[in-house]
Amino acid sequence: MSTGSVALMLVYEPPTSKRGPIPLARINNPDLALRVAESAIAEAEARASELAQADEFLGEAERAEAQRLRRVLAFLIPGVSAIDRLAPAVVQ
Repeated sequence: MSTGSVALMLVYEPPTSKRGPIPLARINNPDLALRVAESAIAEAEARASELAQADEFLGEAERAEAQRLRRVLAFLIPGVSAIDRLAPAVVQ
């Protein structure tokens, strides 16, 4: 059985949604894919922390999404840590 690979797409998103995103380039670079995955996880975790300060429930929902993203990317991209970097939320 062959294994799949993760490729990155560079797309242009026009101001209107009539045409949708326009693919510009496809990049097959495992090191770049790892850096992009880590960046996406870091942004999702930061968004969860920010939301948690405004609304605990929304923060927890976003944190769960960040954890899901991490698990999926860890499964698909070698080198992505499956361990959550955020400290668990404390409910008082």
